[in-house]
Amino acid sequence: MKKWPAWFSKVGDKLVDSGSSMDNGLALNSDASTSDSAFDFNGYSMIQAENINEVVSLLNDHPFLSLGKGEYSVEISELPKA
Repeated sequence: MKKWPAWFSKVGDKLVDSGSSMDNGLALNSDASTSDSAFDFNGYSMIQAENINEVVSLLNDHPFLSLGKGEYSVEISELPKA
């Protein structure tokens, strides 16, 4: 937990939403049935950057990735421009 404030500070104003942890996901299917979540997310954060390469550079010392155990990964997705 000590690494989060330093990472937030490094990303600065590019961090649009520091996010939140996520738990107990559920997938709602088109037939109204439900199933366990298709994704196993620990949480999210939103970063605004010029391109995906800038995001990758901002994630170099992300607290989960810095654990170095291969236990976590960070997935990056772009939101389409309006």
